[in-house]
Amino acid sequence: MECGEISGLIMKYMDGDISEVEQKLLDKHKLSCEKCSKEFEILTEMAEFISGLPELSAPAGFESRVMERIRHQRSRTSMFNMLMGTAGLLVFAYYMTIFVIVPGFQESGILQIIFGYGSIVLKLIGECITKIIVYLPITIDNLLILRSILVRDYMNMMLFVAGGAMLLNLGLIRVINLQQE
Repeated sequence: MECGEISGLIMKYMDGDISEVEQKLLDKHKLSCEKCSKEFEILTEMAEFISGLPELSAPAGFESRVMERIRHQRSRTSMFNMLMGTAGLLVFAYYMTIFVIVPGFQESGILQIIFGYGSIVLKLIGECITKIIVYLPITIDNLLILRSILVRDYMNMMLFVAGGAMLLNLGLIRVINLQQE
């Protein structure tokens, strides 16, 4: 076996995930290869040293703070990537418009037709806005006049209805008082 494959077997040994056949291959190679034997010794010494260290516990809330930072960093990164992608699309659309679409329209004469229709539409919109500006104050004045006429004419009728309702209520109160006596 080659030394690169043996390094993989050494890692499997350290993880405790090595089969008997692989263990025999590793032992056999260590006997014939001083470099791999030295690597194996160093790694086993390191593993023994690390396993002898006391176990430490993280401070309270450490995991939640780390996870929050990760989420924050991911959101910043994804927002940046989205903005860069959008900017790239806008640049692509700009160049496509300038160098492909507009020259194609100019050659076919479609651009002149579009501008012709565009000027007609702008003229119609301008006329509508002019009519609104001219007729809106007149319409508002007419509505105010109509409102004052309606209020004046119907106010008298409403006062009559309210007076009748008041007389009816007074009559009902009198009848109830007479019944109680």
